Amino acid sequence: MTSKRVPGWVWAILVVMHLLALGWALGSGKWNFPDSDRYLQAAENLRQYGELYARPWPASPPQGQAIQEFTIRPLGYPLVAMWLGADGNRPVLLLGIQNVLSLLNIGLVLGWWARWERPTGKQWRLAIILVLSFPAQFIYANAVMSETMLQTVIIVAVGAGLAFIETPKKLYWAVIAGATGLALLLKPVFYPFAIGLFVVGIGLAWRRQQAALALIAAVPLTIVGCYMGWNQQRTGYFHFSSIAEINLLHYNAAGVVRQIDGPKAEEQWVGRVLEEAGKQPDFAARQQVIQARAGAVLWAHPMVYTRQHVQGMATMFADPGRFDVSQFLDLRTPAEGGLLVQARNGRLMQAVGRLPWGLLSVLGLVLLANATRFVLAVRGFFALKTRIPKFSHGRWLVLGLLMYVALLTGPLGAARFLVPVWPLLLGLALVGLSSGRDPGNQSHSQQAAPVRKS
Repeated sequence: MTSKRVPGWVWAILVVMHLLALGWALGSGKWNFPDSDRYLQAAENLRQYGELYARPWPASPPQGQAIQEFTIRPLGYPLVAMWLGADGNRPVLLLGIQNVLSLLNIGLVLGWWARWERPTGKQWRLAIILVLSFPAQFIYANAVMSETMLQTVIIVAVGAGLAFIETPKKLYWAVIAGATGLALLLKPVFYPFAIGLFVVGIGLAWRRQQAALALIAAVPLTIVGCYMGWNQQRTGYFHFSSIAEINLLHYNAAGVVRQIDGPKAEEQWVGRVLEEAGKQPDFAARQQVIQARAGAVLWAHPMVYTRQHVQGMATMFADPGRFDVSQFLDLRTPAEGGLLVQARNGRLMQAVGRLPWGLLSVLGLVLLANATRFVLAVRGFFALKTRIPKFSHGRWLVLGLLMYVALLTGPLGAARFLVPVWPLLLGLALVGLSSGRDPGNQSHSQQAAPVRKS
């Protein structure tokens, strides 16, 4: 038998899993991840002082490196956390909403699959395994982190994008623009997306002779410009987020130095750059020094960095999430800096060998599931054209977003950064899962068709 709706038992499993994760997070306090403090501090400073600042509010104006805390986290998530009262000890309302959003996001993908593929009972059982074998989905729904909210915004944008491809209404285009504006205020990785959307908007406006499409597409770019101007007013430097220079120095360029000369040389090089940057007269000059020194390393060793970047992109899809699971379950693991860092230092097998056997078994299963999902997603991407022709062009939108996040994440690749676009990968994987049989909607129509007598 096939089903065009998400079965009740599937919903029950998803609800129970989210409730268990929520109960553990609130009971153990494991909603507080290393980056959560900055979000919560920014929310508290917004409430008390009307300032977006991610460290305790200083008695005197911040100087030097401390100025980066004004822009290290964009406004969106701290503002939501402040509204929901999450700057206390138990962010119950915030985590509750994130769990509802997570359920909604998964449910929308499963519902879309059910409507167009009419899965069998066996396929539903495999589908729930594909969902449950990505623990980062449940972990970040129960952490004070912006991944789940960004995931919801992306789902809305993709839904509007698919609708616009089929029926190019201005309303759908406006939803895409609005979602892009929200996304870039949640994560800096999406602010370059506003430029691409504006370029596409100009092309569509010229092609369809509708200037409104270009004007609508300019809204996210206008938000970016205004936000950067606000940051300049507060820091003296026209930029979107200081996390760009932090990643450029500590991950992109430092990774290249480590690959060439080893961890000790990396530490020394980073120290010298920070020392030079700290001597600059203002924050703008400080950031420019970091850009210049890090950029020089990348330009001097383009192939080393390219290899590092591609490795990070692959890691985003493959990472079983050792850090996420260990942090959420409060497991003490000896692998310093994460398995990706250990791999770059040539000590991956030693680090893996020191992991607890239980955790190692779980990570192995998740890694296998990640590989299976990826293969199914590739299969689903190519199968979508013939199985569900309505979304033949939309599949490129999904692929584009997946590759966009992977490309901009680069060397930082990890399961956490896949979370916002993971439902898109899941959707393709589900199509790949059911591509071994005739599409459910086609078989249904064939069964209903009358038999002609000759």
